[in-house]
Amino acid sequence: MVAAALLLAAPARLWADPPGRSLAFEVWRSGQRLGTHRVAFAGSDQDFVATIDAQMELKLGALTLFRYRHQAAETWRGGRFASLTSRTVSNGKVEQVVAQAGPGGVAITIGGGKRLMAPASAHPLTHWNPAVLQGSLFNPETGKPLRESVVRSDGQSLALADGRRVSATRFTLAGDADIVDWYASGVWTALRGRLWDGSYVEYRRAA
Repeated sequence: MVAAALLLAAPARLWADPPGRSLAFEVWRSGQRLGTHRVAFAGSDQDFVATIDAQMELKLGALTLFRYRHQAAETWRGGRFASLTSRTVSNGKVEQVVAQAGPGGVAITIGGGKRLMAPASAHPLTHWNPAVLQGSLFNPETGKPLRESVVRSDGQSLALADGRRVSATRFTLAGDADIVDWYASGVWTALRGRLWDGSYVEYRRAA
């Protein structure tokens, strides 16, 4: 991984504005469509808010086996991560996170008022910005630190939700999270991640 000091000295803007300043994904598991994941950007290039809304539901006939909703607002100021608020409901369990960047690091408050302190280079793993994969990460659903090794692979190819293939860069994360992210021309384009039961969820960009 690139040293966190590089992010502090000159935060790289590796990500690119998607068309319409929004992203929409279809979420699939084992050939079944689970739901959607959307990201919308509001503001300027350096001062903006990324709003995230993910909804998933796994059903077996009329029986709902799993229901999930994640909502977050991620604020950036001067091209640097400033804050995050999130609320996640997974099968009725509610988790809330408030993270605020400051001179001494990122102060994170989770359920019950418990406070954690992450390094100043820490970012939430919200996937849309490949630059954050070069430094410290924390889980935007729980606030807990993520220990990951990250491998970048250029010159990859992948299919969008409509079947079109695009050239992309792949980032493979191994550690607390088992996730692969793809970016086409700096825009988050796909994800594959391992679930609690050993199966895999796939994000296919629709817009």
